[in-house]
Amino acid sequence: MFQSKAFFKILLLLLAGCFVSSCDMLPSVSVWLKKVDFEVDPKANNGEAFVCHIVIAYSKDLFDRLQGMDSQGYFSGVTLMEKTYKDSIEIFRYDMIPGKNKIGQEVKPKSYMKAKGAFLFAKYLTPGRFMENIGGSHSLVVRFLPYKMETHGNVNLEELSKKLNI
Repeated sequence: MFQSKAFFKILLLLLAGCFVSSCDMLPSVSVWLKKVDFEVDPKANNGEAFVCHIVIAYSKDLFDRLQGMDSQGYFSGVTLMEKTYKDSIEIFRYDMIPGKNKIGQEVKPKSYMKAKGAFLFAKYLTPGRFMENIGGSHSLVVRFLPYKMETHGNVNLEELSKKLNI
């Protein structure tokens, strides 16, 4: 009886060791984003309608390229990027109208496991970067203000409004 208990303990230790070491072999997930709330101030972008893209990169090369871009560079090169990286890029497009919020916009990447990162680009008239790396949040609130853009991760618009007293 003593030998079977010892054997069982050793077997459990071996199985636990295999499980723990196999965790390192699991792919890491860089993109978790599922839902976005957009709050658009009436004076955002000088009161002019604009576009916003959420871009999912599925290759390291594309991720590195997007990471170094500002909004102007992205929008001037997006058509070429779609051709060059056709299997490595996914774009969610939104038309923004100042004063009109878009709540609960779903983002469903074709593969969370293969995604290398997610970025948000807004095409503002005013100078600025208007780009954020957003892949690490499950939910996101993007506030488009008159001369800037704010992103708040893992919160919804209602919760953020209470927190900011707005």
